[in-house]
Amino acid sequence: MKIITIFADRLFAFQYDDEEENELDRLLNLWHDTEYLYDFMKQNKADLPANKSVNKIVSQIIRNAEDIEDKLVELSENENKNLAAFLKPLYNHEYNEVNLSKQKGRKNYLRIYALRIENNLFVITGGAIKFTLLMEEREHTANELIKIERCRNFLRENGVMDADSFFEFLIELQ
Repeated sequence: MKIITIFADRLFAFQYDDEEENELDRLLNLWHDTEYLYDFMKQNKADLPANKSVNKIVSQIIRNAEDIEDKLVELSENENKNLAAFLKPLYNHEYNEVNLSKQKGRKNYLRIYALRIENNLFVITGGAIKFTLLMEEREHTANELIKIERCRNFLRENGVMDADSFFEFLIELQ
């Protein structure tokens, strides 16, 4: 498992050993791949909103992926803006800001999952297309819960608890 810099000192992403890309790049590429999206819609037909056609949902997902990318760039490049404006606690009832807490960024059906290391410092662990209320309801979103917990444990096991220990760990990984 590697940690890849997305935007210096603010946003990072895990790259898993069995993947060629970091999680942010992998997700954005998938969410722009119409063949993948149509296959996903077929496999999750029962979960699709009844009032929208598959074509509209696919088009919306592609636009939303572009919006997510633009938002992350905007928040990362402007020092006066905080990534927490996009990445919120994973569970809506969480209000405390805790280091290594689970976070999500969302745009309609798309989710980016991350760990908050400290204020304005996040590591993306994965993401999903989510049509159901609870992550546990579908295998692909339940797997994201497993990934985010695995990443949090990985960081804890390597002594990461805040920004200083995170950057020290990154130096050790090189």
